[in-house]
Amino acid sequence: MLHTNRVRSSWRTTIFGACMAVFMGSAGAQTVPVDVASGAASGQAWSAAWQAPQGDAFLSVSAQKSTLRQILTTHAAGTQVRLRLSNLYGSKPVRIGAGSIGVSAGGAEIAGAGPVALRFGGHTGVELAPGESRYSDPVALPVQAMQRLAVSLYIPDSALSMSRHFNGNELIWTARGDASAQAAAQGFSRNSNLLLASHVLIDRLDVIPADASPRRVVAMFGDSITDGFMGSASGIPLLPGSEPIGRDLRFPDFLQRRAQAEGVQATFVSAAISGNRLLSGPVLPMFGPAGQSRLARDVTSLPGVTDAVVLLGINDLGFALFPSVTGQNLITSLSDVVQRLHAAHIRVTVGTLLPSRGATFGLAHGSAAVDVARQAVNQWVRTSGVPDAVIDFDPCMQDPARPSHLRPAYDSGDGLHPNGAGYAAMAACVNLSGFTAGL
Repeated sequence: MLHTNRVRSSWRTTIFGACMAVFMGSAGAQTVPVDVASGAASGQAWSAAWQAPQGDAFLSVSAQKSTLRQILTTHAAGTQVRLRLSNLYGSKPVRIGAGSIGVSAGGAEIAGAGPVALRFGGHTGVELAPGESRYSDPVALPVQAMQRLAVSLYIPDSALSMSRHFNGNELIWTARGDASAQAAAQGFSRNSNLLLASHVLIDRLDVIPADASPRRVVAMFGDSITDGFMGSASGIPLLPGSEPIGRDLRFPDFLQRRAQAEGVQATFVSAAISGNRLLSGPVLPMFGPAGQSRLARDVTSLPGVTDAVVLLGINDLGFALFPSVTGQNLITSLSDVVQRLHAAHIRVTVGTLLPSRGATFGLAHGSAAVDVARQAVNQWVRTSGVPDAVIDFDPCMQDPARPSHLRPAYDSGDGLHPNGAGYAAMAACVNLSGFTAGL
C-alpha cells in the first residue's frame, strides 16, 4: 500500500505489505570526536560499509605489548578501504604501534596473501588523543559485500581505557607482541567472555565502491534490537547469549543479504548501540549517549548516507524511572529526529516498536503500562505522516495468540530481544523497493 505526502512526494512510501505476509505465516554531555580524515584519489567518493558506534571506555583489560585481532563484516563491496580508529571515550592517549587489515579465513587466521599494513599519514603507527578519531590511509584491498575482515592492532603501551562498542557479537583474539603482520592463527588466543565481545578502538570502515551505480547508504539508527543483542538462557539480563557470536545474525545483516539477493543497490550500516535510549543518557555507561545527541556523530556524518531507519524508544519506556518518559515524550522526540534528518537531506523511515509484554529484561519493559505507551507511539508512527516511510514491525513480530507479546518462535528467551529467526523475520518485513526510488 503506497501513501504519498504532498510535500515530499518523491520520498513517501509505506513499507507494510511484507510485514503481513510474515505475520500470517539501553544522560550526559555528548562527547564529540576530533576526526582526522584521509581522502581517496581525486574524483572518488568514500561510502560507509560498516560501523560500530562507541558507547563507553573499556576498563577491564590491559593490552600492553599485545596484538588485538578483531573481526568485522563489510556490507559493501569496494576496491579500496579505509578504517577509522577511535579513542572517543578514552581518558588517556592510546598509541597504536602497527596495524593491518585482511580477509578473515575464520578464527584468527587471515586468508590469501595475508594482511595489508595500515598507514596513518604514511606512518606505521598513530597516537590517538582522548576524544580523537582518525582514519587510516586508503588501502588497496578489494572486498566483497558481507565479507568478513580481520583487523589487527598492536598496542605497545599500557591501555587500560579503550573506547569500545559494547555487544560487538565478535570475540577478540589476542597475541603477545606485534603479530599484526602475521596471517596464521598461531599464538592468538580467544577471549571467551561474552561480556567482552566488543569492538575496541575501531568504529567505522568505508570503501570506494566497486560498482559505480548510484547506491543508497542507509543508517540503521537503533538500540539492541538493531544491534543484534540476544537474551541468554542463563536468565541473567545483561549476559548475552552465544547464538549470534561471529555469525552475522543482526537484523541489518539479514537485510543486507536480502538486498544482495534481490539486486537492490543499498548498503545498510548499523548506527545502533545496545541499551540506547532516544531522549536520555545511559542507564549503564556502555549503553551510550542519548540517541538524539549522537545523531550527527553516528548518522549524518556517515560517508554517502542517503537514508535512515529509526527504531528507538523501547528503552526510554522500559527504563522510564530514569527519568520518567511518556509515550507523548517519545513521539515529540521522534518527530524532532525526523526533522533534523530531513534538514540534512536524509530520507527517514521509522519502525514501529516490537511487542515486549512479559519481558524479563530491564525494569518495566514487560509491563502493561509500557505496552500502552508503545501502542500509542506505534499509532503515531503509522498515521502521523511525519516520517517518509514506515516499517510496521509490530504485526510481523507479535504472537498471534497474544499480540502484545513477542512471537515465541522469534524470542531469544527474555521476551524483548529476537533470536536469529526473529531478526530474519524483521528483515523480511521490509519492502526493499522503498530503498530504490529516487536514485
